[in-house]
Amino acid sequence: MTKRSVGVAAVFLAGCAVGGASSQLMVPKASAEQAATLAKWEYVAVKLKGDDADVIAQANKLGGEAWEMCGSVLHHGSSYSWFKRARK
Repeated sequence: MTKRSVGVAAVFLAGCAVGGASSQLMVPKASAEQAATLAKWEYVAVKLKGDDADVIAQANKLGGEAWEMCGSVLHHGSSYSWFKRARK
């Protein structure tokens, strides 16, 4: 092996060691107590139809039922939106 290959290997190994060690410090481990306090969600997907006023009315109706829009996509000319709310 050349000096350059040894140097590159040493830097690579040092980076792996530092990355692995720092990941243990940055991400706290989850506990059963934390899991019990996390919100549980239910989801619904809706194909929104009509003009802007109709879509807004549909979204406002869902919002009145405690649904919160969490995503939307346009697929083959149709608009689909996903809503979530905390489970009761």
